[in-house]
Order: sequence, then structure tokens, then C-alpha cells
Amino acid sequence: MSAQAFGLDIGTSSIKAALVKKDGNAFRLESIAVTPSTPKGLLSESLIDFQALADVIRKMLNEANLKITNVVFCLPESQVYTKIIEMPQLSDQELSAALKFEMEQYIPLPLDQVKTDWVVLSRSDSSGKKTMEVMIIAAPLNIVSKYEKLSEMLNLVPSAIESEVVSVHRALLPLVNNASSNMILHIGGTTSSICIVKQGIIKTVVSLPLGGIAITRAVSLDLGIDQASAENYKRAYGLSRDAFEGKIGKALAPILESITGDVKKTMLSFREKNANETISQIVLSGGSALLPGIDVFFTNSLSIQVVLGNCFAAYNMGNVPQELLAQAPSFNVVVGLSLRNLL
Repeated sequence: MSAQAFGLDIGTSSIKAALVKKDGNAFRLESIAVTPSTPKGLLSESLIDFQALADVIRKMLNEANLKITNVVFCLPESQVYTKIIEMPQLSDQELSAALKFEMEQYIPLPLDQVKTDWVVLSRSDSSGKKTMEVMIIAAPLNIVSKYEKLSEMLNLVPSAIESEVVSVHRALLPLVNNASSNMILHIGGTTSSICIVKQGIIKTVVSLPLGGIAITRAVSLDLGIDQASAENYKRAYGLSRDAFEGKIGKALAPILESITGDVKKTMLSFREKNANETISQIVLSGGSALLPGIDVFFTNSLSIQVVLGNCFAAYNMGNVPQELLAQAPSFNVVVGLSLRNLL
């Protein structure tokens, strides 16, 4: 088993770190921390901004008494190219060679400008035809180099850098590792990810350019209030029809309806490719999954059971502070990162 590593999720509005330990089959949350992100975060090219980000993270890790140096980072889906393809069954060596040609078809950047990785999701032998499903992932080198530079500044050793959707899938695996087909809908800060999982294996990944920040902006514009107030109202009242004469819910609706439209398209495409198979449930993830009434909204819009994705409950994790249990969907990414070397 690989060395223990903690997860570090550098988001647009917050930074989270988590360390999970495993004793036999039991999981325990050893340490967890969250702090507001710096204004420009990893988007800036300025060394001064980078130093400010490193200082914030260093302070957070010190206060959480996180001494482990191995770290697993995640990349936002907006900065990652992900594609699942079907190929004839090959050995790892043959696959590695074949994917160099396949990736050129699916990655919209020259291969010398990206860092690529791949993982075999499944192998099948149907009607004598041996095939395999492979997930290919590519991230621009200039993005990856920022994480490497940040690691140097913090004296950390990157154990892995993976995409958000992979982390969330791992965090919620016990909830979707069944005979049915399930969907994970992760609503992040700037992007949302739709992930269809069949028998625990990722089958489809779709990224949408809408997230919690767009929802906050919609509330801000509709009510004529600043972004900070809009964020507070959004979290407090969500889709309530009573608060502010339902104005907050009305402001949220267009963005949620847009996400719903993409969910429906993804479900239809999946049904067409899988003998009319339906999705049994949708698992909501991300901070926006906590908006009051959002689960009812998706249930009514999609006529499917919708549940909140709770990484702590999924693994029956011990030592979780009571106040964090109610906020679990917003910690799925960072807990998924920390679980990487434990499963």
C-alpha cells in the first residue's frame, strides 16, 4: 500500500485539508481543516499572490497539526479533459502505446502541453468480443506546474494530482457500488460534474460551466445586493417560497433548470447506449447540495430519488465532529483525496 497522504482541495472560495486513517476495515477522520481562499488563488501568475496562498495553507496545516508531507491534490473539472473510451483488450504496455494516438483525437491541446494519465475502468467479454473501458485524463502542464511549485513552497511531496470527479466518486463509492446505475451530481464553485456509475464503475463524465458562484451571482443581480449577502441568503433560504416572497428561489431556478437540462440529456444518452437502462438515484455533492430545497427541486424535475452524498456516513467514519456531519457534501472532494491510498 502507498504511503499515507492527506488531501488538499484548493477551491475558488475555500481551501480544505483532510487526513483519514484506516485500522482494519474501520475509517477514522484524523484531521480536517478549512479556511477561506485568497482572492486570486491559483489563477494568478504573480509570485506575490502565490506566496500569499502558500502562507494561508501553511497556517491552516499548522493549526490542524497536519505533519504528514505526502499530499494528494485535485484539479477542478474546468481545467481537466476527461474522456471514457472503449478499446480492444490490451496489456498495459500495449495500451500505453495505443493511447498516444487515441489521446490526440480527444484532447484539444498538443500532447506536449499536457500531462496525461489513464485508468482501466472495466474489462468485458461479450459475444466473444473482448473490450475494455478506459478513462483518459489530461491537464495542462502550466496548471500542474503550479501545484508542483506550491508543493515546493510548502515542503510537501505530491503523491498524486487527480480530477475532482475521481475524488468525489471515491468518497461516495459505498453509496453507488451496487447493481443499479446511479448518478453523482457534484455542484462545485465554477463547474458542475455529472458522473454516471454502473456497478460502482464510472461510465460517463460530463462537465458543465455552472456552479455555486453562478448561483450566488444570480441572487446578487436579482435582489440588487452584494455577493457576500447573496451567498448568505442563498445558503439560508435556498429555494424557499416563503423567504423574500420566493425571490431567492426564483433567482436560483434558471441555473438549476440549465443543470437539470444537461442531466436529462446525459441520462437519455446513457439509456440509448445501455439497452434503455434507467438511473435509480441521483447523489448530490458539493456545497450547493446543502441549499434548502435543492433535493426536492431535482426530485420533482427529474422524477428520480435524490439523496445527499455524505462521505462520512458512506464509510461509517469515526471521530467526525458533529457540526461537520451536516456539511458533509461540501467535504466529499477533500475526503475522497485522503482516501486515495487507503482503498
